[in-house]
Amino acid sequence: MLVLYRLLFLIVFFVFSQFSLATSALTEHGLSVSQSMSAFYMYSLTDGDDRYRDDYEKYLNLADQSLIDYQKQDSLAALELKNTWQNLRPQLKFDFVDGAGFIIPVSVRNEYRSYLSLVYKKISEVVQSETNIAEQLSLMALNVEVMSARFFDISSALYGTMSISSHDAVDPVKMASNFTKRLNKFKEMSLSSVIKKDLGAAGRKWDFIEDKVINYKGEAAYFLVYYNKRQISKLLHKSQVILAGA
Repeated sequence: MLVLYRLLFLIVFFVFSQFSLATSALTEHGLSVSQSMSAFYMYSLTDGDDRYRDDYEKYLNLADQSLIDYQKQDSLAALELKNTWQNLRPQLKFDFVDGAGFIIPVSVRNEYRSYLSLVYKKISEVVQSETNIAEQLSLMALNVEVMSARFFDISSALYGTMSISSHDAVDPVKMASNFTKRLNKFKEMSLSSVIKKDLGAAGRKWDFIEDKVINYKGEAAYFLVYYNKRQISKLLHKSQVILAGA
């Protein structure tokens, strides 16, 4: 009987370990895709600033790798993403048109947007609402990056919010509310002073950009949003690292 209990424990432990790893790889893919989208459209909005081209190329490569990692962990669950990404990835490039700047076909923009929505939906389906603190920090970073990606997408789109599908899984208002709730929850928890300081800084930076990424107020806000969303992700990641070493 003792041997049987040990065997059952090992099976359950293995299953949950695999689930945790798969979720992590999928979340990393969502982060990289959203970061690539922000940089991709920032490149267009800045009329071809090479810094943002370097950024989006780096994040697209990270998105490739994280999807490979996810495939290794769960090939069946990753199949839809793999097929869609392989079709979309080669199309993520600009055509420069004199007098019009850097152009991307509307169909490609819609596919890019739909893919991020698909990835976010899959993450939402597999991640439990009550996770450990490190996972919550990861999801908070993901939400900020996805909201920011949508901001840059809409800010650079000809038809703005009119082109968003009614079935889109990305709901910036709900995501922003969840982000703020988690921050407030952490204020009441017993965490290290370093983590609380970093989360406080992340909250202040979020205050700068929240209204813009929810209501798509893009006038002269591109640099403000891009800088602050990166800083928020760095601060959240730093807290994750501290928790991992605790």
